[in-house]
Amino acid sequence: MAGFSAWLLQRLSAVYMAVFIVIAIIWATTTDINFSVWRAGLQSTWVQLGVLLFGLSLLLHAWIGLRDVIIDYIHPLWMRLLALSLVALFLLANGFWLLAILWGFL
Repeated sequence: MAGFSAWLLQRLSAVYMAVFIVIAIIWATTTDINFSVWRAGLQSTWVQLGVLLFGLSLLLHAWIGLRDVIIDYIHPLWMRLLALSLVALFLLANGFWLLAILWGFL
């Protein structure tokens, strides 16, 4: 993924995350929120899908940004590959962690 497609994916993920955060803030400020209300909200399939898409958008957004920074500023190939591998493993682990959290609400 390079060039325009990376740029477009990063912009689309940023727009989705911004809309999601605005909706979440509106919901949190207009609801008398506590743990049971929060947990009940996450029981909805639509909310779970929205949270999953938010998490995937965040991971994709982070990957594109960090990948570009690493490629631009780390010049030795072995260090670049090591940094990209560590970032990929970290983001993948966080993705599985998100799935495990959401799986607990099924």
